[in-house]
Amino acid sequence: MDMMIPLGGGNEIGASAYLYFIGGRKILVDYGIRFNSKEPFPDPQFLKSLAPELDAIVITHAHIDHCGAFHIASSLYPDTPVITTFETAELLSLMVEDAIKVRYIGREEGSFSEYRIFDEAFLRIERKDFFEPFTIGDVEITLFPAGHILGAASILFRWNGKSLFHTGDISLKEQYTVKGAVLPDEKVNFLVMESTYYYSDRDGGDESSLIESVRKIVEKKGKILIPVFALGRAQEIISILKEGMRKGDIPPINVYVDGLAREVCNIYEHNIDKEFFNFYIQPAPFYEGLSYEEACEENLREADCIIATSGMLMENTPSYIYGKLIGKKSSNGIIFSGYLSEESFGYRLLKDRKRLKNFRCQILKHHLSAHADREELKFIEEKLAPDRLILVHGFPLNRKNSCHVANREVVYL
Repeated sequence: MDMMIPLGGGNEIGASAYLYFIGGRKILVDYGIRFNSKEPFPDPQFLKSLAPELDAIVITHAHIDHCGAFHIASSLYPDTPVITTFETAELLSLMVEDAIKVRYIGREEGSFSEYRIFDEAFLRIERKDFFEPFTIGDVEITLFPAGHILGAASILFRWNGKSLFHTGDISLKEQYTVKGAVLPDEKVNFLVMESTYYYSDRDGGDESSLIESVRKIVEKKGKILIPVFALGRAQEIISILKEGMRKGDIPPINVYVDGLAREVCNIYEHNIDKEFFNFYIQPAPFYEGLSYEEACEENLREADCIIATSGMLMENTPSYIYGKLIGKKSSNGIIFSGYLSEESFGYRLLKDRKRLKNFRCQILKHHLSAHADREELKFIEEKLAPDRLILVHGFPLNRKNSCHVANREVVYL
């Protein structure tokens, strides 16, 4: 019997993991983490109980909510290939290793074992091109560009006269660094679609309003921190600031890029043939003999704007340390540029400013998401005309939507 079970990433954003039983094969799509220290992974024991054996693990893209625990799933199935695109494979090596490092900050116990598991899992990766079908038994699989970030893929499954399109995180709009998603030219029987903005509108303005906020703070001699996701959002923000300076919408300013975003920019540069750094925008320098906080203080003397990870201002990350320094002056500003989970410090700062009185600076939000908005999602649904729509990766709120599935719910196909 054909079915799909969300192990995570059903009625939530985070820990995406979708177990498919199709065409007599068992295929796991994604295995990410959530920003919750009590339950960071989809339950591996539950996965193993449902599927004592797996035929394939497919990773849609390299954001850690989709891939951050792929090595843990892979360790349960040492003979199972891990399939993804060439670009995602390159980014995985950086993103997952960093996620492990962050998880073990302040403690060493267990880290060596997890790094070893990651190294072993990485050797199981099989890289596939977009639009080139391959088979797992009688199941034909084709990866389609999903937009969103570099290397992101949607997945078209065909088996026994049926078809299913799994969007993963998807965006139809062209960005500075990636083109929009490509959809199949055919009707599908089942559409498993992300629903990040299916139930609500994006909030917080657009590219032009971000430029306007930067300009106003700079004109008042203030310093700016833009917390970013290292992968995708950082490269888009850098591109927006470069374009704003080129057009004269903001004056020439010194911008330092700190944290994991520096290394991700290097991977982007040789994959899309685009330079991110120039005279005004530079990787933050290293200072031998200084603590990291002292280095951040030094960087703030030189730079007008800091772009740093993490995007949610999570504790013990570069953006959090810069945020504490930036927050001391009312002329400065922190500009959030993406999704904030309720567990993050950034969310608390944005929603509960009165209790965090040490932050005197401006707190702004410009949500420049790489996810499809409601109109795009409706267009995808209309174009693919599925017999059944299955919504995941979102919060259905209080609405009774029969299309949205919850974690661990069995969906028959």
